[in-house]
Amino acid sequence: MKLRALGRTGIRVSPITVGAWQLGGPLTLDGKPDGHPDPGEADVVRMIHELDERGVNAVDTAEQYSAGESERRIGKALEGRRDRWVISTKFGYRVGPDHTREDDSSPETILPSLEGSLKRLGTDYIDVYLYHCAPEPEQIEAGMAVLDEAKARGKIRAYGISTGQLPVLVSMVQRGAVEVLQFPSSLLDPRKDFWRIARDHDLGTQVRGVMAQGRLSGKYFGRQPRFGPDDNRSQWQRDVDFERYAVLADCLPEGTTMAQAAIRWTLDHPGCHTVCLGAKNIDDYRTALAAAEMPALDETVRIELERSAALLA
Repeated sequence: MKLRALGRTGIRVSPITVGAWQLGGPLTLDGKPDGHPDPGEADVVRMIHELDERGVNAVDTAEQYSAGESERRIGKALEGRRDRWVISTKFGYRVGPDHTREDDSSPETILPSLEGSLKRLGTDYIDVYLYHCAPEPEQIEAGMAVLDEAKARGKIRAYGISTGQLPVLVSMVQRGAVEVLQFPSSLLDPRKDFWRIARDHDLGTQVRGVMAQGRLSGKYFGRQPRFGPDDNRSQWQRDVDFERYAVLADCLPEGTTMAQAAIRWTLDHPGCHTVCLGAKNIDDYRTALAAAEMPALDETVRIELERSAALLA
């Protein structure tokens, strides 16, 4: 699989990144589900090994995901393979006492979070280290000093932020605090301002949310999904009419699934370096890899998809 340069970082990534939120199992925060049903450690390890063999080299996780279990499983899967992989993880959101949600990315929390992630991942460096929750504006420079020192010591290679908040991104970019940007963008929510900023500042891009929380997966065009009580989507998606998005299928060329079109549409963006896909099974990743190897969408198809998606927004 052809690797892509991750902005100006010097890091090269596969067009598909394994999103690992769903790989650690259930988590409850403040009495609400904030994880996913457990796919099982053995299946996670087996899946990552197959993806390794297929040319995928990037994985994204966070200290909060399943209270660190996601990182631990990724570390186990990459034993003996670390030098072939790009690991991205995040700090700031974490699990507090009695499963309370803690949102704190202040400068003094960064190194303890980093050391915890390094230990769970079984590695001595992180390739991409991202703010998971935004720092206070007055703490950005102090946070940069900590992160730059970690870079100088070889503990991280690049840093940035995962955010869907444009003012936060603007504030951090103005201070030079972003090398890599993880952000949501999809056919249903293109986020043009994010793409423009990433281009203007030569940021590495990790694009998440390309399936629009399942709306673009195609799995639910003929039926409403049923999410279990331990699945965070049971809270987020309870009022979504998934079937209304089935009209997008009329825009697809023969032999292309909705999921592949959603991924290909994102990968075709000239500023896209990698798509973070939160799949739970190898079949969904095989579909994604097929999309990554497809030619760019025909312009007529792309225009029709965008027109139909705009009517659904």
